[in-house]
Amino acid sequence: MKNVIIRNFCVVGMHHTGAKQLEVGPLHYCRHEPGNRKDCNAIAVYGDSHLHQGRYYLRREDALKLKTVLNFAKGSCYLRAKNVPIKVLKAARADAELQHRLRCCETDADSIAEPEI
Repeated sequence: MKNVIIRNFCVVGMHHTGAKQLEVGPLHYCRHEPGNRKDCNAIAVYGDSHLHQGRYYLRREDALKLKTVLNFAKGSCYLRAKNVPIKVLKAARADAELQHRLRCCETDADSIAEPEI
């Protein structure tokens, strides 16, 4: 098994849960929601590993990219904010360097790795 780190994601919907900003440091777990009526590619972000404390969603563009990667996951997938989020305009969107970590088989990790430039 390998750990895979994917960087620079954006979360949205913080105003719906009353959260002011994504905390730096703690883990935030995520899960694809294919049954979501607004977006079948939606990826929800939770505050606990049991996926009960729903908090935010990944931005649509990021969720679309990450959905394919989640199919390779073996076990929990989690996000960790690496810097203080910045509120963009008046939207409830935080641009933060989020790292997404997941465990997957080595052959799968090689197939989803970014090519070196």
